[in-house]
Amino acid sequence: MSGAADRGRRFCQALDLVDSPALIEEYLHHHQRIWPEIAAHLREHGILDMEIYRLGTRLFMIVDVSTEFDAARFAAAGLSNPHVQRWEALMWQYQVATPWTPKGEKWVEMEQIFSLQKQ
Repeated sequence: MSGAADRGRRFCQALDLVDSPALIEEYLHHHQRIWPEIAAHLREHGILDMEIYRLGTRLFMIVDVSTEFDAARFAAAGLSNPHVQRWEALMWQYQVATPWTPKGEKWVEMEQIFSLQKQ
């Protein structure tokens, strides 16, 4: 794991799940151990840590990236990676955009409204 000096930015994003207990259970199962190709893809592009939390059907993801992280390059690499494309297609069976997500997008960045460190 990289040190604090390598840490660039933190993204907090939201997405919803299909409101089906069976599908939610499957989604949780897939995230107990993601495909190694997906973990490698994330790490190769400067993602230092990623956590996903759930409350009902709402997902909240925290992503810490390195100073070298390039969102456009990461997105382009995902579009050309067949493992990422298969994973995203599989996950979209369980996911649904939030009411505030722009059309055609999945995870949407949330606005930080409070930081204790900034007080």
